[in-house]
Amino acid sequence: MPQFNDSKEPAPDGAMPGRLIVVNGASSTGKSSLCTALQNLLAEPYLQLGYDRAWMNMPTRYFPYQANERDGVWYDLHPDDPTVAVGIGFGAVGRQVISGLHHMVAALVASGSNVIVDVLFFDSATFEEAMRLWSPYRPLLVNLKPPLNVSERWEAERDATRAGRPTGLARLGRDEIYAHPGFDLDLDSSLGTPEDAARVVIAKLQETLSP
Repeated sequence: MPQFNDSKEPAPDGAMPGRLIVVNGASSTGKSSLCTALQNLLAEPYLQLGYDRAWMNMPTRYFPYQANERDGVWYDLHPDDPTVAVGIGFGAVGRQVISGLHHMVAALVASGSNVIVDVLFFDSATFEEAMRLWSPYRPLLVNLKPPLNVSERWEAERDATRAGRPTGLARLGRDEIYAHPGFDLDLDSSLGTPEDAARVVIAKLQETLSP
């Protein structure tokens, strides 16, 4: 598999921050697959972090359907069909986890680690906090947005859905998630493989790093 050279040069002040690639998208848009393809194709090591990974580190009582879900993450279910989600909510613990992830990513990049972070910017406050912390490191911002019908098909095929996760998540919050300004790329992940999309991201990364 070919790899793309992403070697860094020291900054004038001698600091050597890492590089940051931010992949934003609704549920079932191919974010994890793209992030993995980027890890494999970039010559330098990149850590892969994300909102879902962060939430999975909460105590399970803060997960959907558990005792403290309203403090963590929960689904609002259709009153006539509890297998369909019509909303998703984030309580104080769930939001604090995301804020902590924003700060952790900034600290990792500041100390020299390269990071790919998989996000869904579900409101303006979340986006604005991330940009306040990450903007000093010139993040490459990528929106991943296949057509809704494709996301819904991918959602139906996911192991998590087959294991009982509600459907409907691919539809939720799309307008809010993609409403934020300043993104470098808008990609339709249905037009090729994750590796195809990764090559587009890498080309844009190299372009933005050119003098």
